[in-house]
Amino acid sequence: MKTLGLAALCGVRSLGPPALLARSVQRGRVGGLDSPPFNRLGPAANALLILMAGEMLADKTSLVPARTSAGPAIGRALSGAFVGAAMFAADGRRGAPGAVSGGVSALAGLYAANRARKQAAKHLPDPLWGVLEDILVLLAGSTLTRKDAEQS
Repeated sequence: MKTLGLAALCGVRSLGPPALLARSVQRGRVGGLDSPPFNRLGPAANALLILMAGEMLADKTSLVPARTSAGPAIGRALSGAFVGAAMFAADGRRGAPGAVSGGVSALAGLYAANRARKQAAKHLPDPLWGVLEDILVLLAGSTLTRKDAEQS
């Protein structure tokens, strides 16, 4: 379940889950990722965290295209696929099924978050809802990448 949850968060913020996973690898909370392409996650953690912060800031502007447009949707699916494959590999399983389930979960998260944001826009300013999404990604993502979290 944690794989699907973390990948679904890619639909909300494409860089959040990979950055939080990389930070957990860097801190020794997630092991089993010693082969390419996952073996670079730990060293890339700081760069990914900076990119995540940039994505969170950019989301509050009108410069970012709709998350459901083709480019952002494909990027979120690929991010979810990477997270899913990494989480499966960390558990000693083949990465391909994790990539498929991660990509599908990211798309499900994307459309659920988009629907929630549209509903929330009736009651909250859009940037405030964006901050709430950021908090969700940070809290849920950090929880899902802990060693003691429920297994995939």
